[in-house]
Amino acid sequence: MAGLPGIGIRTAVDGDDRALAVIDHATWSPQVHPLPLWPLDKPFFTEGAAPQNVLLAHQDDRILGYVKLRPCPIPAANGHVQEINGLAVAPAHQGRGIGRLLLDAARQLAIERRARRITLRVLGTNTGAQALYLANGFHVEGRLVGQFLLEGRYVDDVFMAMEIAADLYGDAPSKPAR
Repeated sequence: MAGLPGIGIRTAVDGDDRALAVIDHATWSPQVHPLPLWPLDKPFFTEGAAPQNVLLAHQDDRILGYVKLRPCPIPAANGHVQEINGLAVAPAHQGRGIGRLLLDAARQLAIERRARRITLRVLGTNTGAQALYLANGFHVEGRLVGQFLLEGRYVDDVFMAMEIAADLYGDAPSKPAR
């Protein structure tokens, strides 16, 4: 995918913590996240979201959005899988292709990490994110109906995945029967 003029992608560093937290807060709602809004003074980076697992879109020194891409927690069994555990674009910059740019960068990083799949979970109420993921090569693999009770209503948890071209590695195992 071609980049967007003036917008770059880079790996996050510790000093990006506050700007990423502000974007996270600006984009949070119960329609997009099952957990309560966390305090803004709490660090953005955690063990599961260390700077090396966060790619960000920037224009000059301004951070426009991020995607978290982390290895799955059981490397012996699913080390071939990377997991998107968050994607957000600052509201003033949404609709400009930055989400697509971040997903493409996450795919490239997954390839560098020799992954064969990228997975993610998205709330059933987050139809905008689902459309973005579908338009960028993800497909729905499952749905946990009524998984969350948010603001008095049951909300589905949608599991999506993208297969990364197995021919990149030359040693792809056969797919299990479904």
